[in-house]
Amino acid sequence: MERSVAIIGGGISGLVCAARLKQLNMNNVTVFDTGKHGPGGRCSSRTINVDGNLHTFDHSAQYFTVSDQRFAKIVSFLHKQGAVKIWNGKIGHLKEGKFTQDDQLTQAFIGSDGMVSIPKSLASLVQVKGPSWIAHVEWDSSLGKWKVDKYGYFNYLVIAHNGKCADNLMSNAGVPNIHRLLQVRFSDTLNMRENKMQLCSIWALLVAFPSSLKLPYVAAHVEDNQISWIANNTSKMVARATLGKSVECWTIFSTKSFASANKVPQEHIPPAKAKDITNTLLTAFGRVTRIHKQLPPPCFTRVQLWGAAVPLNVLQNKEECVFDGQNNIGICGDWLVSPCIQGAAISGLALAEKIHNNCSGSTRNSTDLLPRFKPAESETIGAFPSNPEMIFNPK
Repeated sequence: MERSVAIIGGGISGLVCAARLKQLNMNNVTVFDTGKHGPGGRCSSRTINVDGNLHTFDHSAQYFTVSDQRFAKIVSFLHKQGAVKIWNGKIGHLKEGKFTQDDQLTQAFIGSDGMVSIPKSLASLVQVKGPSWIAHVEWDSSLGKWKVDKYGYFNYLVIAHNGKCADNLMSNAGVPNIHRLLQVRFSDTLNMRENKMQLCSIWALLVAFPSSLKLPYVAAHVEDNQISWIANNTSKMVARATLGKSVECWTIFSTKSFASANKVPQEHIPPAKAKDITNTLLTAFGRVTRIHKQLPPPCFTRVQLWGAAVPLNVLQNKEECVFDGQNNIGICGDWLVSPCIQGAAISGLALAEKIHNNCSGSTRNSTDLLPRFKPAESETIGAFPSNPEMIFNPK
């Protein structure tokens, strides 16, 4: 009988894991995802009506880079599917109004129609059930299978998400070593004495202006106490020749410390708090870009709290995933490699190989299950590893 796999979490790591398992002829794989607008996790976008026209905002993952040959093959496939493209324009760092282009950045990639294009393409390859909220899983040692909520029994279980939901889900699942790895602390600063996953939060402001701001760059990592990132979404979506001729949309991210000082339940942001955050970040945007006197009133704003935004640390695990061969359960995610889309994809690939090898009987070994973490090497909004020898030349 064909072995079945339940993957909880339809972000990049979960979708890549499912797609790779299918390549390995494991076809009975189901991805469960809670997304109301489809899978994607941190790789998501919002299409919003602004003054009668639809505009796309990337409100979490902003762009990605490639430095690993395994991930390069995935990006090449996604490009052939029309899901990704190169983001042309100046990207760099902004400090006290001075912009410096990032000379370490070889190529920046984005989704062809918002970052959500990437998970949409990957999801077309696999079976996704959603929106599905998995509230209970349990290992049945007598059957050697996982009971997954109301969906029945599966031979293997994959946890492809993190944060409080994953922590709570696995707290009584019968695999304490796995749960220990998924326990989480939220903070704006890394506590080296606490050996557990640590995540930061970030406020995201989506804002549209009635005309171009005519800034000489498309995006910047900002050195400031309130803002960490600004990006011209319009530059991603339209041809360069049409820039400046209509509404211009921007994504503005707060710093980790600002989000920590202004944290509220992300599902129920008080209107007064939303207004205060919007005004504060708009003022800060004008200040860091030095255009506060010329900044026109926005024609649209929406603010949201990105609660489980970016890992502050990663597991010290050279195997790029977690797998318990005794209990047929694995974990994949960027926090097992590097906090970026490449890291998530590589982790998904690695776990698929572990499951396939276990299923075929070639190895029953487990990875290291000890909670040993190290600081993540990244910007506030994630890591962007590059390799100057790996240049993508689309044909």
